[in-house]
Amino acid sequence: MKKKLFVVCFLVGINILKAQAQVDCGNVGFEAGSTQGWTLTNGTIALNAQFRVVFQNEALGTFDTGHLIIKLGDGNDPRITAESLPMVAPGSNYSIRIGNSSAQRGSRFDRIKTSFVVTPENTLFQYKFAVVLQKDTRHESYQKPGFDLLIYDETKTPIPCSYYNIQLSKTGTAVGFKSQGADIEYRNWTTGAIDLREYVGRTLTVVVTAHGCTERGHYGYAYFDAQCLKSEIKPASVCPDTDGFLTLIAPEGFEKYKWNTGETTAKVKIKPKIGDKYFVKLVPYSSLDETCELQLDYQIKPQKADTTIKQTICEGEKVVVGNKTYTTTGTYVTKIDRGESCDSTVTLQLTVQPLTRYAQKITICEGESLTVGTTKYTTSGIYTTTIPRPSRCDSIVTTTLTVDKLEVSVVPNEAVISEKDTVQLRALVIAPTNNYTYLWTPDRGLSCTNCAVIWAYPDASTRYTLTVTNADKTCQKKTEVKITVNRCGIYVPDVFSPNNDQQNDVFFVQANECVKQIKSMAVYNRWGEVVFQQANFPPSRAEYGWNGTYLNQLLGPGVFSYKITAEFTDPDLAPHTYSGVLMLMK
Repeated sequence: MKKKLFVVCFLVGINILKAQAQVDCGNVGFEAGSTQGWTLTNGTIALNAQFRVVFQNEALGTFDTGHLIIKLGDGNDPRITAESLPMVAPGSNYSIRIGNSSAQRGSRFDRIKTSFVVTPENTLFQYKFAVVLQKDTRHESYQKPGFDLLIYDETKTPIPCSYYNIQLSKTGTAVGFKSQGADIEYRNWTTGAIDLREYVGRTLTVVVTAHGCTERGHYGYAYFDAQCLKSEIKPASVCPDTDGFLTLIAPEGFEKYKWNTGETTAKVKIKPKIGDKYFVKLVPYSSLDETCELQLDYQIKPQKADTTIKQTICEGEKVVVGNKTYTTTGTYVTKIDRGESCDSTVTLQLTVQPLTRYAQKITICEGESLTVGTTKYTTSGIYTTTIPRPSRCDSIVTTTLTVDKLEVSVVPNEAVISEKDTVQLRALVIAPTNNYTYLWTPDRGLSCTNCAVIWAYPDASTRYTLTVTNADKTCQKKTEVKITVNRCGIYVPDVFSPNNDQQNDVFFVQANECVKQIKSMAVYNRWGEVVFQQANFPPSRAEYGWNGTYLNQLLGPGVFSYKITAEFTDPDLAPHTYSGVLMLMK
């Protein structure tokens, strides 16, 4: 009796305004991000003589954000903390909130309304809702907030299984609801579905209402979403898979599924045979109306799948269609065996793009490296490198690499000359060819800056740099030579190597014209024993120096000390004794 009385009162309210016909279900789920196609109204509530809620003063428009589009990403309902209550229905981008939680919501209602024409393509109306209602134990059940959903035809007759009405009870928690704290009952997202196959060609109207309490102090609001589907079982593909199985899919959003195969899920896997019949019985969520069961049927019929595939691949790749493999450009027609229920033909339009190929010849110096792609090369050879290119075919780079060996030195590598004296510097180059250029820097006191053999006559001690470059300018090496200019005094080397290589074989004293003679020179081993001595001899003469022998035996590598006394040509200058250490090397 309660349900019938409510329907009478509800229909009295909805006669006041005509719903805007949406015709094609285009925005029934608010996926346009708007309420286009829906009529938005609001008004007040009261109790009639039978203590039933009556909707009054219904007017077009929105009162106090009573209609609000919610988008994905807006989060969860802020008042529900016991669990997550998303403000957008699962699987949707937008939903609508009807009503809100402000103090002004008591004794008011908010409503949305739309109409659409049922076609063979939208014979299943699926809706989702979540409800938040505030309660007060002092109020009677008929005074409390509530939520209503109704679908009716052109004659205002409600569609079977389309009606849902909830109003809080003074005692206990409403069926399907949960409590949070002392004053909130809520229902998380619930899905319902209505079979409209008997209403094809007719116009149906959907009305959704949320209201507060009749005593002005407590709110009630809801979130709503919907979509129009087709009441049918769909195959997952036109033809069975390679193992001969075909998957049948029933519409989602039902609490129970029961196939004639015994399966109880939304999907079932079968081995199709022409003429075989399958059906599934669907039961909406029992908390809405468990008696509203509907049955969908499916019969296996011969299918023909003509598929055209346009595909572009790179050279070296392949495309497999059925049991055939294709690697070259062309159009190919392949028939695939999918069992007796399906004739499958695939037309492949294949384009094979060649790889980009590039060849290069590069010369580098020994000790340098060449990087191609992510690979580093350091030795001469011919290398093939594959370079991946995102969204394009790979590049193949063939590199002919030549590594030049270039060793550069100067003879002598160090020299001491007297002031205004000269010394010859000779570049020694070890390389595959002789076609090289030379550059001596700085250019001060040189007979030539780009010759292999030059004369140096610096007016002060100078460090020269020799740069040698090959003809292709791909290889360049540098070395240095130090020329010390002795103004008045002696020069004694720190190291000598008596190994008969004609370089630095003798330890001897060098001096300029201001030194008259070397009065004495003595060399000591580490125990202080004299291993060489000489007296009264001219400077800068190697034949008066020490050749590294002692008692006619060549000594081994080691550190020795020396003491040398020089006499000057200037009679006013007293003889001066120099001491130090030197290293004998092999």
